[in-house]
Amino acid sequence: MQDQMTIQTTRLDYKLNLMALQSDYRFLQVTVKEGAFSNYNKLIASWLPEAVMTPRRNMYVLMFRQLPLLQQVEGLEMREIMLAEMETDSIYPNHILQLLLNQQAFGQPAISEVNKTPELLVSRKEWQYQRQDLRRQCHALNVKVNWDQDLELNVQTYTETAEWDWKRPLYKLDLARGFLERCYQPSDGPYFYQGNHTSRKNQVKFLSIKNLKSFERSKVGIARALLDNLNQNTTRYLRKSVKFHQSQVEQSCQLKLERTDAIWKQIAGCSINIYPQANDSLAAELANRMTAALKQSQIVQQVKVNIHCSRSSQSGLNIQVIRDTRDHAKYDHYEVGTVDRIIQHVTVEKFGAYQKGDEGVSWEPHDGKKSRDAVTDPALIKLAQELCIKQDLANRQLTMVDAALARKIQPFTFYRFEYIRELPAPEVMVTKLAFTMTMGLVFSKKQVVLKADHLKTDDEYTRICDKVFKVLGSKKQKYIWDRVDCVVQFGTKQIMIQQFARTTMPDGEQIKKQLELCNPNKILSRKNAGQELERVRPIDADDEAFMTAFKQLQSVVAESPSTFNLKDLDQAARDAGLNPRQPGMRQVNQFLEAKASFTLKSTLQRNLPDSPLLGLKWIGLMRIEEWNGYSIAQYFVGANQSLKPDIARAVTLRRLLPLSYGDKVVDEVFPELAAMMSVEFVRNGQYTVVPFPVKYLREYWLAEQREHPEYRWKRLPSDRS
Repeated sequence: MQDQMTIQTTRLDYKLNLMALQSDYRFLQVTVKEGAFSNYNKLIASWLPEAVMTPRRNMYVLMFRQLPLLQQVEGLEMREIMLAEMETDSIYPNHILQLLLNQQAFGQPAISEVNKTPELLVSRKEWQYQRQDLRRQCHALNVKVNWDQDLELNVQTYTETAEWDWKRPLYKLDLARGFLERCYQPSDGPYFYQGNHTSRKNQVKFLSIKNLKSFERSKVGIARALLDNLNQNTTRYLRKSVKFHQSQVEQSCQLKLERTDAIWKQIAGCSINIYPQANDSLAAELANRMTAALKQSQIVQQVKVNIHCSRSSQSGLNIQVIRDTRDHAKYDHYEVGTVDRIIQHVTVEKFGAYQKGDEGVSWEPHDGKKSRDAVTDPALIKLAQELCIKQDLANRQLTMVDAALARKIQPFTFYRFEYIRELPAPEVMVTKLAFTMTMGLVFSKKQVVLKADHLKTDDEYTRICDKVFKVLGSKKQKYIWDRVDCVVQFGTKQIMIQQFARTTMPDGEQIKKQLELCNPNKILSRKNAGQELERVRPIDADDEAFMTAFKQLQSVVAESPSTFNLKDLDQAARDAGLNPRQPGMRQVNQFLEAKASFTLKSTLQRNLPDSPLLGLKWIGLMRIEEWNGYSIAQYFVGANQSLKPDIARAVTLRRLLPLSYGDKVVDEVFPELAAMMSVEFVRNGQYTVVPFPVKYLREYWLAEQREHPEYRWKRLPSDRS
């Protein structure tokens, strides 16, 4: 374990000046009863609030310079809020901050503007496209300050409609200000409503460090710009400016993972049978392509894995190719595996990347790159990993980890909570995984009703369910229980691992600064660049390679045209033998980044102790003080390899909540938990975000649901009052 890292998270630190806000604004709470949404639309169309936000469904908070004349409107309840007493009306600081945030325009100039939209929906011109039916779609980034004081950045899709509808929210694109704007009365169309209705998944990259432009289009770049605007435009209303919270990492784990293609050694000497669902030409075509690719693999041949294709499952390892029929269960050809027939399933649509209208299946490993062995393709590696896990489940024996890790795991027990019924009383299935001394897998389960009298039953499943129930504030809703990843038990010590919306947040300000320094379009003059290099040149550096490279760069600048851009200088330096990957030039670029107004290559992707990307790599434990004053242990699981220029998703945090023995148990157990997350076979070469035995519990539960359909969660609408 290593320590001494400080990282940012999406948790916001700020302090509002409520007296200044109350002096300048009036606040109105409007509750909309069922069926009265059109009345609310018509009313707010005639009002001029500075900002609007919605703290919960059917409730709005409006901020005015001067309160309008209030009148009785059917289905609407209105009352003024005094900020000194706002919590009695269930209005909290994050709601007021959201009002200020919603005023921030994303265009130029970056000023606070009137915004009658109850959320901040950032959108850009390049986020628009046309569907096959010729209607436009766009996506937007919904920027929200949540209950935990975190800045959430969620992508939402909006579809064009020409028809006005008083009963649902409609929006128009305002590209000049850079967001979607709510419409409250008919105007010139088109309008947009929230909804996708296609298989297209719209994403905004969490972070891009390719160049300055791509960074500013990423979530991190957008969040940085918004907070800058907010702090600049609302100084009067902030006693403490809004910043991302910084936390010290108390423990970290930086274990290297084994190569993912080593999984094929795990099934050395075995046979894999690939078979398609009956009477489907596309499934048969994909099965044949997979068989051919695997048979040609040198790695498969070396470990003597026998690959063949047939029409049905056989004893041993199987891959069934089926169609995606989740919406048409009666056509489901999914074959459930047995103890002697291990079956992993792939679909033509997802694995084979088939879309309706394609002439056929065109799948090839590595997108057709012939130079690479087929079984190093991540999708095929994942298939092999899933087969191995299912084989362990069928044999009730853990074989996927080495002896050292097995010894760490053996004393632990894992519990998961599967929500299976909402009415007449909420029920969860508590599933359990324990290990024998020889690493045998022992699964068990018990249904528990979430009612006070039932939770008094004295057995281990009900006792642990009761503890979780109390930590969750006696909440019974499915979405609350779905956030519980598991409970880990070590002897009599128990820790609950819980999901929540917080993520790590790179230092956007520092990233922007470093990208500006190496902007390839940056214009330099020979005179100024030469003078700057001479001014910052170290006098007596000990590193000969560094000094030699520095002097060579000075010579390259001296021989350059009177003006040039950074891209041309970089190419001239490379032509002179100054490769940015060589040690001397790597040090020169790092030195210039710290001392000069330009550098040829950023250090962003290097693993430096002061990197602005800390929190995107390795595994780390920290504690963050929450709104109730308690410090809660939280951990993140980042990448285990060098970061790529484009990072699609944020690194989420999870809470560690002790159910016994207090907070000190977290520090004792976390090294073992980190070791259980440092395996390559669950997330295909990446750390897993929860201890890997949880994967086994999930697979056990999926098999139970296939065998017992009554375990699948169901809501009973007829029982609703």
